Amino acid sequence: MKKIFPNQAEAIANVLFDILEEKKRASRVLERCVEDRPKWGARDRNLLYNACFEIIRWKRKYNVIAGLEENEFSPWSWIKTWCLLNDYTVPDWKEMDCPPFKTKEELLAIEFPSEAIAQSYPDWLFELGKNKLGELWIKETLASNQQAGISLRVNRLLASPKKIAQALKENHQIETVTKEYYPDALFLPKGRKLYKNQLFKQGKFEIQDANSQTIAPFCQVVPGMKVIDLCAGAGGKTLHLAALMRNKGEIKAFDIEDNKLRELEKRIKRAKVRIVQSRSLPPSSSMDQLSQWADRVLIDAPCSSLGTLKRNPEIKWNLTQEQLELLQQTQRDLLLKGAKMVHPGGALIYATCSLLPSENQEQTTWFLEQNPIFQIDQEVIHRASDSAFDGFYMVRLIKK
Repeated sequence: MKKIFPNQAEAIANVLFDILEEKKRASRVLERCVEDRPKWGARDRNLLYNACFEIIRWKRKYNVIAGLEENEFSPWSWIKTWCLLNDYTVPDWKEMDCPPFKTKEELLAIEFPSEAIAQSYPDWLFELGKNKLGELWIKETLASNQQAGISLRVNRLLASPKKIAQALKENHQIETVTKEYYPDALFLPKGRKLYKNQLFKQGKFEIQDANSQTIAPFCQVVPGMKVIDLCAGAGGKTLHLAALMRNKGEIKAFDIEDNKLRELEKRIKRAKVRIVQSRSLPPSSSMDQLSQWADRVLIDAPCSSLGTLKRNPEIKWNLTQEQLELLQQTQRDLLLKGAKMVHPGGALIYATCSLLPSENQEQTTWFLEQNPIFQIDQEVIHRASDSAFDGFYMVRLIKK
């Protein structure tokens, strides 16, 4: 039997509080927790990440197993449940004198009263997905409760995938593989973190989900184009667009969050990108000078992010129906704003990391009804169930 130690368990409990009660983003909380414990080795870090992600994914199911109330916050019961299910010795601590008082075999034999509990989803969200996607939703929820794969995107302005793969193998003993559908990607073993790697610090690669890497090529940019990234965030796709354009042309990257734009500026310098201008998204009335300016407008829209649950499982507990409705209105506003910026013959690219048709195909249908001057050129759906990576929707709309 494996052992868990007090400092590890206490860290898990604190992380769960920050994520589930304080509503902080899991990846940032976990990174900060590890940074605060520089003496921790790989075993400590792996235990922290595995326990926290599994508990967050299966929170509702764990509550039923432990006989807790529906929305009860009980980190020590969850940690005990996780220990039992993963063959860790349950320590003789006062904190562990809590439910469940069962063996692993008894826990595995428990029958759950609904599919939503069995897949550990809120009732409203599970029913919404099932109504929209039918049996495909079950397949997606099963996939979303798995661990995400790890991939990086090579910055072709500074290196090639072959050279980076060779350098990682020779200098860091990290084996990577390539896949035909993802020309700029290298795929890594799970559990590897490369933010402190020298090649990363030199701007030669970015950590980026493999399916996310398909959006910039989908924009069909070429050197010399004028491009607007209307929801740039921290700039993963912005930098990819710049690399595909070989640092020739002009990219205007907008976002409403200044902290994300500050991170984008850091990444621009690290990646040696020269053609990106980042700025805060102004009111619509201030965007008239960009009317029919762009060859391409990318809207990687704010969305429910349900396609990213493998990496961000806390999203399903924090999302509400009201938030979803507000997001859908924001998506429509952005589509209308972006449409004005595309010149005739140019393209508007709309993308989300959502699984829901109400944020994807239905938004495209609504937009085309409002703007018959546009037509669908290509539509692509990446199901989270089709790979170890995120689910995405993207459509390229040509302005006639």
